[in-house]
Amino acid sequence: QAEAALAQEANVRLEHSSPPRLPYLTAMPRKPFVGGNWKSNGTIESARELCRSLTSGTAAYRNKVDVVMCPIAPQISIINKFVRKSPLRVGAQNVSASGEGAFTGEISAGQLKDSGIQWTLIGHSERRTKYGETDAVTAEKIEKCQAAGVSAIFCIGELLEEREAGKTDEVNKRMLDAVYSKIKDWKKLVIAYEPVWAIGTGKVATPDQAQDAHAAIRKMISSAVSEEVAQSVRILYGGSVTPDNCKELIAKPDIDGFLVGGASLKPTFTDIITACVPPIPLKTPKFTKVSGIEPAARGVNVYAKVVKAAAAVPGSDDLMELVVGDDTGVVTLSVRDDRVKLCEVGKSMRIQNAHVVMVKGFIKLTVDKWAALKLAEAENEVASVNEKKDISAVEFELTKD
Repeated sequence: QAEAALAQEANVRLEHSSPPRLPYLTAMPRKPFVGGNWKSNGTIESARELCRSLTSGTAAYRNKVDVVMCPIAPQISIINKFVRKSPLRVGAQNVSASGEGAFTGEISAGQLKDSGIQWTLIGHSERRTKYGETDAVTAEKIEKCQAAGVSAIFCIGELLEEREAGKTDEVNKRMLDAVYSKIKDWKKLVIAYEPVWAIGTGKVATPDQAQDAHAAIRKMISSAVSEEVAQSVRILYGGSVTPDNCKELIAKPDIDGFLVGGASLKPTFTDIITACVPPIPLKTPKFTKVSGIEPAARGVNVYAKVVKAAAAVPGSDDLMELVVGDDTGVVTLSVRDDRVKLCEVGKSMRIQNAHVVMVKGFIKLTVDKWAALKLAEAENEVASVNEKKDISAVEFELTKD
């Protein structure tokens, strides 16, 4: 009866409004991905209520973000029927390292495929630490899923004592090395970096810590497999992700989405998903003068000349800051990755979809993966710069309004 009720509700067609259009220039190279791990939580009734809430908000991210929910095993087929007309997909939380046969309690990759289940988690920290799942076992599971055509969210990450010992990269490399030889189709694999010390603790790696780990993982894959695979594989962050911290995390260039635990059991899980939606590009972006940049500005577009060379930001491996300006003033610009090499003193830059960051009342511009940075065309070169008016030196009063 419960299954029939869920199936009947799935036939209800919901109308949704379109999401707001935001300025955006370059297409995101990797489609965002959000996974929801329900762990051992929920009843059929609570699952019904949650799915009703989640399916009512799909218009905001349909075709823009891949979303996979992993409920408890008895609910998989029920939830799969309930969301079948939505963009939501359903996955398993575990899969057998064996095939079909005399393996009591196990569910094989082939059986998941036969049941219409396209995804499964592999190597989650709770499977590793509480049930003794080894690197060798995760490799066997990857191999079985690849053979069956089932996609996997492969989890890696370090314990607190390993992070404190400076072994984060060593642990992640060991876990990845175990499975490279089993992966034949990288399109059927998503990697989830989960610092174990941040799962369910309320603690979260800072955006810079998460970015550093993700960038290191991508370099490992580039070295072990190829640069093409490294740039195309999606790497998720998982570790106490919430609607409050997800926007800052997803702004990092090597974070392609999230694997969410407890927060995926709440209606606000939709907020995490929509935070990953790339803004829609404007065909004719509007440019402003530096003096027109405001603390609440979104998608800032300016032509500005570099007047102070880039310098490393203390405490960050790859974040650089420089000063750019036009005839109305100058502003501090934060840039991460190789694009900073374009920013030579005296060069005019075309900066699009930069966002404003407020630090203790002072504003800076940031060029992240959503933004574009390139040399300005000849007709848009900045002739003069008013270095006496530094808008990053103006203190704005912070309010709660």
